[in-house]
Amino acid sequence: MKKPYNKIPLFLSTVFTLLFAGCPMTLDKNAADNAVPPSADKTDSFSFGAEWIIRQQEQGGTPDTARDGYSIVKTADYFDTQDFNALNAVIISELDLHDGYKYFLVKTEADAVRFRAEVRKINGTVYAQPDYRYDAPSVVKSYNNSANRGQFQKHRKDGTLPFGTQDGNLADDPQADLADWGLTVTGALEAFKLYDASAATNQVLVAIVDTGVNSLHEDLYDGTNSSIVFYAKSSLHRGNFTEYRPLKPVPINENWDNVGHGTHCSGTIAAVGNNNKGICGVSHAHTKLITYRGLDLQGGSSYSVYSCIGDLAAIVTELRKEPALRDAAVFAGLPAHVIASPKLTQKTVPVNLSLGGYAIHPYEVEMMNKALAAGVLPVIAMGNNGKTVASFPAALQGILAVGATTMYDTRAAFSNGGSWISICAPGESIFSCGNGGSNWSNYGSADVKQSYLWMSGTSMATPFVTGTIAYLLSINPDLSAYQLKTVLEHTADKIDRGSAYGSYDAHGFSKWYGYGRVNVLKAAQAVQTGSGIPEPGAVYSERAVKITVQKAGAVQKNMQVWLYEKQSGICAAVGLTDDAGAVSFYGLRTGNEYGIGVNDAGVYKTHAITAVNTSDIDYTFSL
Repeated sequence: MKKPYNKIPLFLSTVFTLLFAGCPMTLDKNAADNAVPPSADKTDSFSFGAEWIIRQQEQGGTPDTARDGYSIVKTADYFDTQDFNALNAVIISELDLHDGYKYFLVKTEADAVRFRAEVRKINGTVYAQPDYRYDAPSVVKSYNNSANRGQFQKHRKDGTLPFGTQDGNLADDPQADLADWGLTVTGALEAFKLYDASAATNQVLVAIVDTGVNSLHEDLYDGTNSSIVFYAKSSLHRGNFTEYRPLKPVPINENWDNVGHGTHCSGTIAAVGNNNKGICGVSHAHTKLITYRGLDLQGGSSYSVYSCIGDLAAIVTELRKEPALRDAAVFAGLPAHVIASPKLTQKTVPVNLSLGGYAIHPYEVEMMNKALAAGVLPVIAMGNNGKTVASFPAALQGILAVGATTMYDTRAAFSNGGSWISICAPGESIFSCGNGGSNWSNYGSADVKQSYLWMSGTSMATPFVTGTIAYLLSINPDLSAYQLKTVLEHTADKIDRGSAYGSYDAHGFSKWYGYGRVNVLKAAQAVQTGSGIPEPGAVYSERAVKITVQKAGAVQKNMQVWLYEKQSGICAAVGLTDDAGAVSFYGLRTGNEYGIGVNDAGVYKTHAITAVNTSDIDYTFSL
């Protein structure tokens, strides 16, 4: 494959398939001569590195970074789509989130850069950006020799084999009985034994955006032979990389995963336990799965992936209302049981994402912010090139970033590090559900219903954490996203202390492990007893930071606003002001100082704020 380091990676799934890139960038003013605009004050070099990213969307990167001829355009509802025709552009797909705007994927045969320049001049256009291409991962096939599986149980020095969910073994999940190590090392099986019958009894909703799911798999059906899939949607046609207009609801009893990655992650999250079949997911009972197919064997794009995030946020927002008060248009095409489901009172809905790249773009960040505002917590893989390199969205504020560990309770060599990592989890040689391999489209094949396979990567560790969050919510559904994040960080095990990677600072943080390897037992004990649950906002603010940009008393629409950590220089978030000149940020660390940055006609202006939890911050940035 040409220039793999200049591709934006679709998945962070396996060590063998990482393709890092996106738009070139730097957060170090000395790293590249052209990283800082000439007018910039070099004391704020981190901001300027971030500002530079946006300029690269149109003038940097290799030809295969952006999809040739494709653009994402956000418009007001009143926008006349005939204006696209006048610019020789064809609408490929559109997303209506019922927020007063429309989000279009359009294609032009002529120069897309010129098209975007022209469409930005039209009344009602909010922004226009390239649609970036993501590459699909290879799939690590399962081992055929069952004798290989036994070695993964022998990770403990004392030779202890896994505990069970009911009677001291995993006999009721025969594949896990042969292959588990993650549930053992994290204390999850001990937690199940203690809390499944008495405490972890609330039904919980969890989401994933990936290659879809094999809904025919035997391990995704509960004891009543009902699918655990709450609903499924896809931005791409089944079996190929062609966008729907709009997203299409997927029949629950079909296999739309032609890669296997999404099904593997789904199994780690929520495969049914104690059903005499397959494996045992971390949140293995009372779990309903929302699944989106935004990626295909041929890859995906910014539009195909992040449209799923926006759609999820819109639906979760409606589910939080009483059924009679919901906007029926948001649920178009979904099953009746979804539309009429009881009011969702679960405070946090985790969503699993295993993708990222070096660059950040308006559409992606806007959809992530919609998720955060809806009480959806993105759980993001750190990446697999074994370095401390910022990968977005993992490095954004408000999310939970996950690294990977081995069966020997050490860092997986491929796992990225950085000051934005939260925790790590088992990610090497993970055995989970499959899509049927080459028989994925044959619904009558036994492989489709009974396939299992091995995968390694930070995107295997991520669903383990997503499943852990879902399990904790089954004990206490009233926990906020940032209470859950803090509980996981405070109860994690400080593994590998004897190595350079396991060098934890005074705050208990390592750039390679975060706050440590997740401990499901300790986290469940903290949530069940209530003694380990922090007050809301004690560590991460539960309040929004709203920035309104004005100039000479007039609100500034479509203005890019950057947020970065003053201490570390990490670009925390970027957003575009709306028609009221405002943009909001979420999940900032309470008490931390952040810098707001706005480019005012070539002059970069900043203001410092400190995140608080007593009230929302509503700051007017006057240029």
